[in-house]
Amino acid sequence: MDRKIVFFLIILINQFYFSQSKVLSKIDSLETELEVESFVRSCSKSEKDHLSEFELKTIQSFDENYHSVTELLRNTVKKLGITKSFYKGDFDHNGKTDLLIIGDDKTCGGYDSETKKNTSCSSVVIIILDIDGSYEIKNLGPNFHTFVIPLVIQINSQDFLKVFYDVAVEDINAKELIFNHHIESRIVEYKFGNIIEYNPQPGKLSVDKIVYETEMCYGYCPIFKLEINKNGTSTFYADSYNFIDFKNAEFVKEISDPDRKTFEVVVKQNNFRELENILNYIDFQNLLDNYAVHWTDDQSSKLKIFYDNGKVKTIEDYGLSGTYGLKLLYKKLFDLRFNQDWKLIK
Repeated sequence: MDRKIVFFLIILINQFYFSQSKVLSKIDSLETELEVESFVRSCSKSEKDHLSEFELKTIQSFDENYHSVTELLRNTVKKLGITKSFYKGDFDHNGKTDLLIIGDDKTCGGYDSETKKNTSCSSVVIIILDIDGSYEIKNLGPNFHTFVIPLVIQINSQDFLKVFYDVAVEDINAKELIFNHHIESRIVEYKFGNIIEYNPQPGKLSVDKIVYETEMCYGYCPIFKLEINKNGTSTFYADSYNFIDFKNAEFVKEISDPDRKTFEVVVKQNNFRELENILNYIDFQNLLDNYAVHWTDDQSSKLKIFYDNGKVKTIEDYGLSGTYGLKLLYKKLFDLRFNQDWKLIK
């Protein structure tokens, strides 16, 4: 065979081989805890993400200072065989490798009087998603006080996360305040831009109207009411603390002079469709009627969904964290106050 033809075939084969090979991403190349820790810290964009001092830890290495890692959770970790401080997978199903990390983000501190040393007490589980060339950070905890055990599983050859957490339920028959503990689990995924419970068969119910109302907390929680109709006509009743700029020293003025105002707008159809899709995905009609965290001074809200020409589902939620899906829905509703062209009517 002519040498030129042979040389051409070799070049063609090499090009085909490398075009079929997966290009390793930064996350793909991480192998050691030191490399992962350095990468996580490099992902920090501001003080708010608490990544600049992140320390990888296995769940077994969290000591008694980490109060959210309960003995029940430690026993569950042993049964599940989760021994590493980081795992990889394609958790948003976009073909790119994501990173799950377990550790201490240094947002909680204490002091050990016996050793006379400062201690840390912040235990978190975070996923870093590789999306369109940038990294998105999501905390897997359903709320600030709850630690979850993450287990990477596969469903239909795709990566998902099954999270286990300690649930405390008050013993109403006890003479004193006692909480009974048990482990619950959920399968979660990245959808609608956040972490949400996995639902392989979402509903297709027609939502006619959404009413969402928040109440006060021990602090400056925004108090408001939204009424959103299927045709888009909507009303935003702003009671207090909706327009506070905490970076501005003048915010105290608004606290003493509540911002009770009423606005109207025709909500953009894509926003209403998204809310309806989320509601169907979280199977809203089968959620509990009441959710509550077991601490005090938090905010509560009431959600009413009018659907299927007359049916109504009401959900009251003290702590605004009943489920991952509800947390996502609340965030979308909170955001509606500022991503629409509201017109002041009074």
